[in-house]
Amino acid sequence: MRAKRKSRKDLPRLLLFATLPVDIVMVLAAFVVAYAARSANTSSIPVIYIWPFEKYLRLALMMLPVWIIAFSFSGLYSQRRQRVFEFGQIITGSSLGAMALVLYVFFQRGDFFSRLIVLYVWALAIVFVGLGRAILSLIRNNIHYFGADKVNLAIIGRKDAITANMIEQIKARPNLGYNLSGVVSMNGPVEIPGIAYLGKVNYLEKIVSDEKIDEVILTDTNANNDDVFFVLRTCQEKNIVFKAVPAHAQVGARTLQYDEFSGVPIIEFQGTALQGWGEFLKRIIDIVVSLIGIIAVSPIMLILYLIIKLDSKGPAIYQNVRVGKCGEFMTYKFRTMHIEYCTGNLYGGNRAEKFEETLINSEKNIKPSEALYKITDDPRVTRMGRFLRKTSLDELPQLFNVFLGNMSLVGPRPHQPREVKNYTIEQRKLLLMKPGMTGLAQISGRSDLTFDDEARLDIFYLENWSIAFDFFIIIKTFAVVIRGKGGY
Repeated sequence: MRAKRKSRKDLPRLLLFATLPVDIVMVLAAFVVAYAARSANTSSIPVIYIWPFEKYLRLALMMLPVWIIAFSFSGLYSQRRQRVFEFGQIITGSSLGAMALVLYVFFQRGDFFSRLIVLYVWALAIVFVGLGRAILSLIRNNIHYFGADKVNLAIIGRKDAITANMIEQIKARPNLGYNLSGVVSMNGPVEIPGIAYLGKVNYLEKIVSDEKIDEVILTDTNANNDDVFFVLRTCQEKNIVFKAVPAHAQVGARTLQYDEFSGVPIIEFQGTALQGWGEFLKRIIDIVVSLIGIIAVSPIMLILYLIIKLDSKGPAIYQNVRVGKCGEFMTYKFRTMHIEYCTGNLYGGNRAEKFEETLINSEKNIKPSEALYKITDDPRVTRMGRFLRKTSLDELPQLFNVFLGNMSLVGPRPHQPREVKNYTIEQRKLLLMKPGMTGLAQISGRSDLTFDDEARLDIFYLENWSIAFDFFIIIKTFAVVIRGKGGY
């Protein structure tokens, strides 16, 4: 029985080894198609002389190892590579390969027929290699359709938002190929409707044998180091895949830099991945994208502005003080509450704040005893406001905050000064970067997450930032908003 399910583990390994030959074929295809496109003489720049295809093919074959080395240098063959960043790595590797081709053309001083073909090869390589990787990923994610058994999965967690979100994703995405056997707990029983409780982690060895578990995911971020080590050791001994949601203490590993001081080895704890050129590049992207966004959605914002004015009295734009990397600033949002209930000196003032305190201390607050609050079925919200919150359209004016530099497109949510006062020491790390219109926490559960979970995800983003990561979060945001889950 156990031997049969090995096919589910062997196929991903074969697909991993297949990435190299697939990349080689795709790069070679890029060279061939670029030659065909250029020799067709369809561009505005005519080709007076062209190499014979055999001579050009020899050049392509000679450049193939250079491109593969460039891909390797960009991290495409690293065991620690992350699919989230893969497209950015493909662009980087293809750019390095194209630069090598440019250098060859420059130094060989021969009769190379067209410099423009280098641009064709670069663009086509990005498209073709990306397509090849996407096909492999599609096969990997739908591997059970190719005759492989599903992976028997056990989740070690508590009854919290992270575990619930993980279970929901497994149920909603059968293409992942998981069969959720049940939940294992660190302490007492965990009762989740429709999910079997397998027992405590002390009996993990027996559980994985009885249930024929293939993979374990630890979602309990409160687990101590001894418990995590025990789970890891058990999984290794049983040849079981082990994955874990990082806790605060585990998240900071990416910011460690090793050095020496007078012969003594030391570790430097860097603040964030967003330092130097990274911060500069992110700001440039924020300016360009927010400006394009403002122009593109200005008709929508104008329509929403008029509807809000007709729906209830008061200004359509609500200004509220929030705290970010550079201190307090004023955020802009479409007003979603009746004007007399809006907090702030410009609106309801003390009366609005007292009513808000009443709601915070009531059963309507779904996040009691946390740094921030979230009111469900909020009586202060207007009819139009409920729609705006559900669709997140109330946040469109924050594009102006991004353009002005108070916020970024991607980052942690900006919170009010009184909420920031309740931050723990670890959570204050969120103030090391600009808050964002969207972020890793928003695409991982939105308002359904506890603030501790939200902070941990945003800190993970901070310490693992990249342009590709930002791109992934922005694309995922649209899917989350369309589903409308977690919006209040």
